[in-house]
Amino acid sequence: MKKTNIFIADDHPVIRDGIRSVFSGTNEFKVVGEAGSGIEALEGISTLKPDLVLMDITMPELDGIAVTKRVVDGFPEIKVIMLSMHADPFRAIEAFRAGASGYVLKDSAPEEILKAAHKVLKGLKYASPAVSEGLLNDFVEKIKKEEGPADTLTEREKEIIRLIAGGATSNEIGRKLFISTSTVKSHRNKIMKKLGINDMASLIKIAIQKGIVSPGS
Repeated sequence: MKKTNIFIADDHPVIRDGIRSVFSGTNEFKVVGEAGSGIEALEGISTLKPDLVLMDITMPELDGIAVTKRVVDGFPEIKVIMLSMHADPFRAIEAFRAGASGYVLKDSAPEEILKAAHKVLKGLKYASPAVSEGLLNDFVEKIKKEEGPADTLTEREKEIIRLIAGGATSNEIGRKLFISTSTVKSHRNKIMKKLGINDMASLIKIAIQKGIVSPGS
């Protein structure tokens, strides 16, 4: 069975020893090279062309982000897993933007490092659980900040919009929803105010854009 060639780049010999032992203890991986600086890593990777690189995010001469970008640009078939002491999602995003396929914390168990290697070699992305949680939280907060007025509509308001789009009058909507006509009109006025519009055409347009109603309904 052909072994997967591994290259380790970290300026701490103890870290390199630990990672080497993780992969040397298997039958499927082979450590073919190591480096203690960014320049040395770039030269070694360019020469050896390994299948997978374990790259320290902070190294002398040239940091892991810069090395990763150059490696991925020059050898897109080489996969890179960034190693870091920090679960900071911003660092992880920076690493993924540079072309890394994984972001693993240095204190991860050997099983997790091997899991990350298997994932990225299959073309998938991987981040240590603590990092993934931070990325998810940041993503959720970003979505919340991007919410517009239409995203604050209640289910009842959306229901009324669908009925309006279907051509129902206020009386018909009231009978269908078992509410008074004045309540329907109150809902409609509130919807218009919330969306900052004052005509039905704009209401239908926004409803279609947000998927509240289907075009032609």
